[in-house]
Amino acid sequence: MNKFFKPYMYTAIVVAVFLSAFMLFNYRVEVTVLGILITVFGMVLEVVILRYSQNKAISFLAAVAIFAVFKFNPATCVVIVTLSMALEILAVKTIKRERLFNSISKLLYNWSMRAICILSAKLVSTLLQGYNPILVIVAAVSFYDLVNVGMLNVIICLYTNSKDEMTPQGIYAQLAYVYVCAVINIIMYYGYEAYGVSGILIIYMFLLPFQTSILKKAMVKEMKAYAMIDSLTKVNNKASLSVTLTDYLNNKTPFTILFMDFDKFKNINDTYGHDVGDKILVHFAGKLKRSLRKTDKLYRFGGDEFCLLIENDCDVEAVKNKINNLKNSLVYDEGIIKIPYTFSFGMYKYTGGYGITEDEVIGTVSHRMVRNKVYMQQY
Repeated sequence: MNKFFKPYMYTAIVVAVFLSAFMLFNYRVEVTVLGILITVFGMVLEVVILRYSQNKAISFLAAVAIFAVFKFNPATCVVIVTLSMALEILAVKTIKRERLFNSISKLLYNWSMRAICILSAKLVSTLLQGYNPILVIVAAVSFYDLVNVGMLNVIICLYTNSKDEMTPQGIYAQLAYVYVCAVINIIMYYGYEAYGVSGILIIYMFLLPFQTSILKKAMVKEMKAYAMIDSLTKVNNKASLSVTLTDYLNNKTPFTILFMDFDKFKNINDTYGHDVGDKILVHFAGKLKRSLRKTDKLYRFGGDEFCLLIENDCDVEAVKNKINNLKNSLVYDEGIIKIPYTFSFGMYKYTGGYGITEDEVIGTVSHRMVRNKVYMQQY
C-alpha cells in the first residue's frame, strides 16, 4: 500500500462532503416522481449486479444517475445518488445478509466517487447549456466516466502500489461503456420529453432485461475465466495449460515449455505447516511472473509443479537464464521466518512437427525435470 493511499482517500471524501454541503445550502432539493423513479431504479440496477456478478462494469447505474443531471439541480442530484447508494446497501444486506463495504472509509470513498462524478457531469451540462442536447449528453456522460475511471484507478494503484491497471483493453471497454451510457441517456431524454414519466417507465422496462442479458454473457465469461485460474496462486491452471497446448499442437505453433518442481517441498510443509507452504507457492508464482514478459504464460500444473510456456519469437536462452538466476535467490520472508527454497526444471522445444501429443510433451519435459533434479542432488 502506498503511503499516499489514506491521505488521498480522506481528501476525496472531504472534497465530496464540502461540495455536497455547498450544493445543498444553495439549492432546494426537488422531490418528484421522476426523482424517486431514478433513485429506486438506479438501486435496482446496481443490486442486480451485486447479487449475481462481481463484474460491476455491466451495471447501467451511471446511465440512470446521469439522466438526473439534465432534469434536476446539483443538490437533488447529490441526494439521488446518496439515497440510491443507501437503498443499495440496505437491499444487499437484506438479500445476501452481508455488509456491502468492510469499512466506513471505503463506504465514504465510494459515495464520494459517485457524488463527485455526478457533480462533474452537472458542471459540464451547465457549461454547455443551450447547445444541441445530444452534444451535451455525450459530453456529460464522457466527463462522468472520465472522472469515475480516474478516481477508481488512482485508488487501486495506491492500494496495490502498482501501475498495471490501465490497459488498452480497459480503455476500449470504457469507450464502449461511454457509448452505451450516452445512447441510453439520449433515449431517456427524448422519451421523457415526448411522454413524461410514462416514457421513462417504458424505457426502464426494456433497460433492466437488457442489462440482465448482458449479465448472463458476462457471467459465462467469468465462470470460464474462473475455471482456468488456479485459486491459490492466481496463475493459469492445468486445464488452461491443456487447452493452450492442444491449440498450439493443432496449429503447429512452435513453443518452448519449462516444467518446474520444487526441491524437498515436503520438508517445508512438514516443518512449517501447509499454510506456510501455500504462501511460498504464492510467493514463487508472483516472483516468476514479475521476471517474465507478459506474453509468457505461467501455469500451476498441480501441487508444487509449475509450467512455463514461451512463444518461440523470443530469446529462450535469456528466459532460461532468468529462471536459473531466480532459482538461486528465492527466499520467503515473513518477519521472523526466512525460508530459502529452490526448484528443478526441464525444458522441451516444439518446432511445429507432426505426430506429437499433449501427453507426450508433458511426459518428455517432466522426465527431463526429474533427470535434472536427480543430477543436482548428486552434486
